[in-house]
Amino acid sequence: MTFSRRHLIRAAAIAATAGPLIRTGRAKAVDTADVVVIGAGLSGLNTAWILTEAGFDVVVVEGSSRIGGRAWTATDSETAPDLGASQVGPSYARVLDVIGRLGLPMVGEDRPILPFTYHIGGQAVLAKDWADHPANKTVGAERKIAPVALSGGLIAKFNPLKELDDWLRPEFANNDISVSQLLENNGVSKAARDLVSLTTEMNNTSVLGLMHDGVRGAFEAKFASAQSEQIGGALVTKSTDAKTADGAPVEAWPKNFVGGASILPMVMSKQLKRPVMMNKLVAAIHMDDGGVDMRCLDGTSIRAKFVVSAVPFSLLRLMEITPSLDRVHFQAINEMGYTDTARAWCTVKEPFWQQDGLNPSVYSDSALRMFWVHDNHSGKKDAPTKGPFKATFVLTWGAADRIAQMDPARASAFLLSELERLRPASKGQVKVDRFHSWGQQSLQRGCRHSYKPGQITAFANDMIKPWQRLHFAGEHTRRLDYGMESALESGERVANEIMERA
Repeated sequence: MTFSRRHLIRAAAIAATAGPLIRTGRAKAVDTADVVVIGAGLSGLNTAWILTEAGFDVVVVEGSSRIGGRAWTATDSETAPDLGASQVGPSYARVLDVIGRLGLPMVGEDRPILPFTYHIGGQAVLAKDWADHPANKTVGAERKIAPVALSGGLIAKFNPLKELDDWLRPEFANNDISVSQLLENNGVSKAARDLVSLTTEMNNTSVLGLMHDGVRGAFEAKFASAQSEQIGGALVTKSTDAKTADGAPVEAWPKNFVGGASILPMVMSKQLKRPVMMNKLVAAIHMDDGGVDMRCLDGTSIRAKFVVSAVPFSLLRLMEITPSLDRVHFQAINEMGYTDTARAWCTVKEPFWQQDGLNPSVYSDSALRMFWVHDNHSGKKDAPTKGPFKATFVLTWGAADRIAQMDPARASAFLLSELERLRPASKGQVKVDRFHSWGQQSLQRGCRHSYKPGQITAFANDMIKPWQRLHFAGEHTRRLDYGMESALESGERVANEIMERA
């Protein structure tokens, strides 16, 4: 096959974001396989593993020098945090099955969050005082909802979905609107809408997708012990010293991987017959009646019967795909939004909140948004009152997008300065161990997908269907689940699609 000027333009776009990963060279001999999977994240690896066990010859190509995608444990910081895939929930049936099959050790997560101080409108308000405080400009029943829980609480109040797949049903399409429109339609006060906007994209996000998240979160909560709660979109352990009626410890959820989340994809990759081909940035996918030709920027070519895209649409849209996509796939791949999450993992040397008399954690209308202080990773009633404590800056949506424009050192310094402005007692007491923005990662370009208003109705149902010999996996193609479970769900679906066609 030949490659047109459009191929070269697309290849240049990928190369411009991939930087040092690019290795140029002469065209290599064509490899062959039954299936080629693009992306060595959890969805791609699960697809490859299932097909390999079914007798298919599968090759996985990965654009970076690291296996795992968004399952990533940092090794360049003192705390070595999980940058992604940080929690295994109690209803993650596929994930727990894989963990059992691979014999991976787990540990109950222990990161309870200490109480919040709300910094709103230039005033600091303790969590216990919020409902009746003058700084709380919300009205009626809204006043009783803590700002950190306001977005999820209000969306849940107006959420008509009951089942995990209701978000895809046409009878609920009237909810494929913006968050702002939903809240305005239901008479939510401007003050409450302003608070919601601190951690939620109001005008460019379909609330129908967030409603599905809420239903899935409620489903998860049914499996979790009473020691877990939803805070800032994460399932967080409250404490670990609770006991059952017979005196046994309550099982703590969610759980973490011993050694970090990167263990899971690394061990999964070892189950494949072929090693993952690393540093292979895909430039073009050409399909014909007999199969697929896939070409990488370094000249590597693979001929296969089927190809699986297990990378975000934000990356797939840079690849040349022929024949040209139909309307639904073109719209989904090129227009689906992606949102960032940025975090900075910290060590608090000494508990500065004992000096200023405020609650340790921060939720604010400033640029830092949230600062979670963890209960010394003990959760015990007799936890020590002296440092060091662990803490995390958490920024989502627009706040994360804005800070992603800074390099890690500048972003870390900015967050510390904002915290010191709000809490002068914190000066010199907080050290950033690791900053991470998913928006700065060229092969992810965001933490997760985000449907814009109208997009679920327009293409969510049909975008996961194969386009000729190209199949689509990844968390963005989820149906019922979320997180790691949805990645494995999508890989399982695609493997079944290919086995039915072969």
